[in-house]
Amino acid sequence: MKFVLCSEGFHTPDTVDACVKLVGKPQDQISIGIINEAYAVEEGDKRWVLDNLNAVANNFSGEIDIINLLALSLEEVEKRLADKDVIFVVGGNTDYLMAVYQKTGFDKLLPKLLATKVYVGSSAGSMVIGKRISEAAYKLIYGEDGRYGIEEYVGLVDLSIMPHLDSPHFPNRKESLLDIAGSFQGKVYGLRDDSAVVVDGERIFTIGSEPIIIQKGELISG
Repeated sequence: MKFVLCSEGFHTPDTVDACVKLVGKPQDQISIGIINEAYAVEEGDKRWVLDNLNAVANNFSGEIDIINLLALSLEEVEKRLADKDVIFVVGGNTDYLMAVYQKTGFDKLLPKLLATKVYVGSSAGSMVIGKRISEAAYKLIYGEDGRYGIEEYVGLVDLSIMPHLDSPHFPNRKESLLDIAGSFQGKVYGLRDDSAVVVDGERIFTIGSEPIIIQKGELISG
């Protein structure tokens, strides 16, 4: 499977280039299916959603479709994504996004789709693909209150993404990450908004600024 797990979507040329290389087609021919569900329960200004969507339109010339998981049957979702090169998932509330994935069956469909497509996540769209740390962690860092009853994320990659490191909008600092990841046995990537984790089969690497990487509660990078 192939992933570009971003803190902030197609925020830099590096993330665009990583996607293009994984797809293996000219940039102006790449088509994208957008999943834009996670923002629905978020309060406040939504310019960041528009920024994420505009970045897709500004960087790719192929067909762009927005697929609403709650409005369509799973069969229609699969049909709409069948001819797309990339599945791009916009951010928002991660537990809510996972609840939508479970309710619609999209979490079960994803492995089939990703046999031939590249998944690009932004913020929650990246987080939901990996491992869930704990309810307390997401409440501390992102203010998410666990009201959706989610205990696990999709888990297609054996790591946890924590986006927006050093962002003025979240108290997401190295000390906070070390605190919340202390009892987590997996690997945690703390990403700034210009960085991403790229997964190409068994190969995993980062692009952009250096991430904070914590494994089994110990700081190993950053």
